[in-house]
Amino acid sequence: MNRIAPQVFGALTAVLLAACTSAPAPVLPTPADLPTQDAATRTMPVVAGRPARVFVFAGWDGACASTAAPHVTVSAAPAQGEVSFRPGQQTSIAASAGGTCAGRMVTGTGVYYTARAGASGTDRFAVEARLASGETSRRVFEVTIAE
Repeated sequence: MNRIAPQVFGALTAVLLAACTSAPAPVLPTPADLPTQDAATRTMPVVAGRPARVFVFAGWDGACASTAAPHVTVSAAPAQGEVSFRPGQQTSIAASAGGTCAGRMVTGTGVYYTARAGASGTDRFAVEARLASGETSRRVFEVTIAE
């Protein structure tokens, strides 16, 4: 028996229902719009009014040493807060191509999210980082705002 993941089934149902009604079809998120969740991403709720680090973008060389700080920009702004960047943040490399740098410490640019007073629920934003080598990385963050 084939199984369909709940989110795929829900999206499929919405598309099928849209085809049967006069309502416009829902806009389905692309994989690039889905939140990036891994061991390096903050999962704890954030407190309104307090900056919370959600991630650190960093580059390193073949010897696992930090390279020049990446150029980081907001590519999709949050609805309920602000995003700021702080260079010089220490982080541990979660994974590397050859596995040789995993666990090593490097310096990068921290991504901080601050929810506005009165904000609640979840908020989402996207950030893009470009290393001096030209390599880019885009991550989508979804944060839960503590009540």
